[in-house]
Amino acid sequence: MSSEKPLIHTSPYNNGMKSYFPKGIFRYLRLKTLHMKTNYTLLAFLFLITPLLSLGQQKGGQQKATPQTSTSDCFKEWYTIFRERGGKPVPDGTHNVVLTLRNTSDGTSKCFMGKVEVAEGRMKPPVMVEKEDGSFDTFRAMTGLQMDPAFEKSTLDLMSINDGMSINFKMSDMEYGRIFFYDFLNDKPKGRKNAPSPKALIKN
Repeated sequence: MSSEKPLIHTSPYNNGMKSYFPKGIFRYLRLKTLHMKTNYTLLAFLFLITPLLSLGQQKGGQQKATPQTSTSDCFKEWYTIFRERGGKPVPDGTHNVVLTLRNTSDGTSKCFMGKVEVAEGRMKPPVMVEKEDGSFDTFRAMTGLQMDPAFEKSTLDLMSINDGMSINFKMSDMEYGRIFFYDFLNDKPKGRKNAPSPKALIKN
């Protein structure tokens, strides 16, 4: 009984040694190994680069972040909170303020950061408005506005401060202004503390 001899061949991939494996198996194994190494290298690269991409997106988002814009009626928000809480007496000195201008025809308002000097409970002009770079200039120079002359003559106490607010003054362009001394807003009222059950309070 004759038996079939195994196929013997030499291959450049096993240093010219005789091999009993099918012809081309070494080429296949070498290509398979190379393909697996490539996949592992790609996975390792993705593993390393993904956190860096995520960090870059976070930094990019922070750089593009813009300050929160004011609502269409910022005056109403400031006036409401001062009416609800009231304000402390404002001492002498230069204090931070929020200056509001309200357009009664369309219900919108503009609010600016500023500062003003106070002496004996009254404001001393000029009111200063803060620029974007942190410097200050007079309200008139920054806005081109001034108080309505007729209103100015008819009001005796233009510079008074009550409950942390100025009076409601009329501007020459028919807008209305008010100044808020926000550092002297009263603290938020504390809520009432509810009583526990008698069993929790009475020990005998």
